[in-house]
Amino acid sequence: MGRYRNLSRHELERMLAESEQTLHVENEAESQYVIHDLQQHKIELEIQNRDLKESQQELETIRDQYADLYDFSPVGYVSLDEKGTIKNLNLAAAAMFGRERSGLLGHPLATLLASGANRVLFKQLREAFSCEGTISCEFPLKAKSQESERYIRADSVMHKDANGEKFCLMNLIDTTHRWKAEQAIAEERTFLQHVIDGIEDPVLVVNLDYKVLRMNNAAKRTAVSLGLDPKSVHCYQVTHQRDQPCDTSEHPCPLEMVLKTHIPNRVVHTNVSETGVKRKYEVIASPLIDDDGQIVGIIETSHDVTEHLQLLDELKERELSYAHLAQHDSLTGLPNRLLFADRLSQAIHISHRHKTKFAVLFIDLDRFKEVNDSFDHACGDGVLKEVATRFLALFREEDTIARMGGDEFTVILTQLKHESNAALVARKLLHTLKDPFEVQGQLLFLGASIGISIYPDHGETVDELVRNADSAMYQAKDAGRNTFNYYSEELTAKAVERVFLASSLHSALENKEFILHYQPQFDLISNQVIGVEALVRWQHPDMGLVAPNKFIPLAEETGMILAMGNWVLTEACQQMKLWQDSGLLTKDTTISVNLSGKQFDRDVLAQEIKQKIVNIGLSPSCLEVEITETIMMRSTDVTSHILSQLRHIDVKVAVDDFGTGYSSLSYLKQLPLTRLKIDKSFISDITTDMNDIAISKAIISMAKNLSLEVLAEGIETEEQKNFLIKEGCTLGQGFKYARPMTNIDFEAFIKSRCSIGVTE
Repeated sequence: MGRYRNLSRHELERMLAESEQTLHVENEAESQYVIHDLQQHKIELEIQNRDLKESQQELETIRDQYADLYDFSPVGYVSLDEKGTIKNLNLAAAAMFGRERSGLLGHPLATLLASGANRVLFKQLREAFSCEGTISCEFPLKAKSQESERYIRADSVMHKDANGEKFCLMNLIDTTHRWKAEQAIAEERTFLQHVIDGIEDPVLVVNLDYKVLRMNNAAKRTAVSLGLDPKSVHCYQVTHQRDQPCDTSEHPCPLEMVLKTHIPNRVVHTNVSETGVKRKYEVIASPLIDDDGQIVGIIETSHDVTEHLQLLDELKERELSYAHLAQHDSLTGLPNRLLFADRLSQAIHISHRHKTKFAVLFIDLDRFKEVNDSFDHACGDGVLKEVATRFLALFREEDTIARMGGDEFTVILTQLKHESNAALVARKLLHTLKDPFEVQGQLLFLGASIGISIYPDHGETVDELVRNADSAMYQAKDAGRNTFNYYSEELTAKAVERVFLASSLHSALENKEFILHYQPQFDLISNQVIGVEALVRWQHPDMGLVAPNKFIPLAEETGMILAMGNWVLTEACQQMKLWQDSGLLTKDTTISVNLSGKQFDRDVLAQEIKQKIVNIGLSPSCLEVEITETIMMRSTDVTSHILSQLRHIDVKVAVDDFGTGYSSLSYLKQLPLTRLKIDKSFISDITTDMNDIAISKAIISMAKNLSLEVLAEGIETEEQKNFLIKEGCTLGQGFKYARPMTNIDFEAFIKSRCSIGVTE
């Protein structure tokens, strides 16, 4: 105040006024500034307050979302203290434990685990609280009643709360399904291991690098014996003791073959044993395919087939030997009648297709019987072998020369350009016999009678060609022997006889000139009569008893066979009925009747037979009809239809003279037959002729396999009977037991057996 002490009041007031004015101006500016500053701060504060509210709302939203994520997460969350007490958990965790969340807070987690799992839990807690990383483990939950055990995977990590206190946060995943699946897989693996361990042969599962993924005990034993580790080994080390994959002809690689073909493969490996012996192994490799259909390896099994292959080789050799024996003559090695018939049938087909001709020669040695009568059979066999050798040298490879049996030979000359060529061959055959045969120091001279038939002039079937060549051969014999003759249809004495018989045949039935002879059929073991074959005979008023082979063909040609066959069938069934009713024969004894081709061609055959046996009163099962192989072969469908009709009415069906025809054996299984009858031509030399032995055995075996009865015809000796029984043929007929006889003689024969108690 000292500086203003000398101023007047007025000056002071003026100065004060000025100062107040100045101060007012300054205060107003300052106030405006302050106000502006305050307004700016207010705006900023309002903005901050708004942002804070938005942040709080966002935080609350995030917190709510987190709570939702926490509570409704499919993963269970549990917060534990160091003692394992539950501090917090979400709904998923509560659901895993099967409790309400509120009932779990503050409770030890150990009380929810299965027995024995506490140790795992506390070990995990100790590790989680002592490190910063995540600790994982799996433990089972305590199962409720009637509930299977459940499994939980826990990933634990240590955290701190706002107060710095540690807690363990566990992420829980229900692994029950995975655990069960793994357990099922483990059980399946164990089961499969047990399965392959039960296989005696080594089994390997090999990947594309030839490493063995799995093996059975048999393979393990092999690996261990070789000093190999079964857990780390390659296939070629186990199977072949090699250091490289198989790549030789004796050891083709199964894996490479499967990768190349994409299908299972079989190979045979040759291995050398420790003793130096070669062994054969069949290796079967199948593709190992993954879920994408890709081949990822192979499943390989190996089996020692050394003995098996040796046995197969022996069987093949034996089979070839049997096949050759069945089709070739055992004495000369030439084709037998079966193979000859087959080749003749082929020649007919070929010539028919190409419109060519061929010749059939039927050769019968002259005076050969004198050789057997003068010397033993061994000498006769030697002569036949020499004859065969001489004949065989004359023919081309495409021709066929066969031995039909005994001293009979047949020839097929194919691609015949001129019929006269057959005569040239016949002359060469006769020429080869001009040189003598030496037998026991003696020289024997033989000749031959040869008959010739030409296809198709003298026949278009096997039967016709052979039969006509045979007839021509007999004409050659009648002409003086040691010559040949072509088949001729000129009227000879036989032809005249045929004409005479044909004219007489028409009245034979009306004049009651036909009679039946009966030949009993036997059980070869019990010697009991099991059947009777009815054989028609012609009692001609002038010529006497005419053989069937003379008038049956005539009856076929003239059509008389139908009436004659009907009479035979009726007469035979009536006679059997009388014998059964009188007690002479049992009710199950059969009567066998031959059917001709013309009878068999009629669709009403079965109906007529049924009506006939019904009228007579004979049981259908007591009638057996016999057909030839030729009838059987004519039309398989027609034959099968008619035979089925006969079998439907319980009539039995047999194939007569089986083996002498030219049928395909495969047709037998297509036809409803009941019996095969072995022709007597096979039985006559069945104990000595290897050819007949082989054929008879084959027929008996085939009949058994087809569930057919088999009956042998023409049994004459005890040796023949014993052979047949040994081979399984227990039915037969022949002169050893009885010749065909009239009904009166048959009755006397049966009664005589009964009166003296004969059982043979």
